[in-house]
Amino acid sequence: MQKHYFIAIPVADEMLTRFAAPLALGRYYKTVYESGEYHLTLRFLGTLTEDELRNWRRQLTEIAQLTFAFTLKLDHLERFGSAERPRVFAVGPAYEEKLFQLARRIDPDPAKPFVPHITLAKKWNQEVALHPPEQTPGGSLDVNEIVLYQICPDDQPRYQADTRFPFGKK
Repeated sequence: MQKHYFIAIPVADEMLTRFAAPLALGRYYKTVYESGEYHLTLRFLGTLTEDELRNWRRQLTEIAQLTFAFTLKLDHLERFGSAERPRVFAVGPAYEEKLFQLARRIDPDPAKPFVPHITLAKKWNQEVALHPPEQTPGGSLDVNEIVLYQICPDDQPRYQADTRFPFGKK
């Protein structure tokens, strides 16, 4: 099996776990993420050769050195897919220009618009007609690094850090 990679902001905050627990997302979705799996994807890379992986590590080191820490305020829910059966249930941050600048540095010519979100659950349970309760998330997320993750679908956690890139360090 080929390895797949993506670039993301890690979200290790227990606040999202406390927010998601009373929503009982397992009733509505087949896949519910655990707190160690939460992240905000900046770019999906897919499979990479060793040369491409080495090149991404070099680029991400340079980007991280030029980036300063910032804070995201989590203030709304995001859903993707049909209104009746959203395939993704996520939390979104308030607009923060520093986040969009970071995303543009990593992917200057994206194939589709960047919609920042932290997925809590996905794959709608076809047998459920109700929706999770509407609640507005609160809290903030301090962003001080980006991570190159490897997807390991058969392991826990499913997303494992390949390389961490702390901001502003040489």
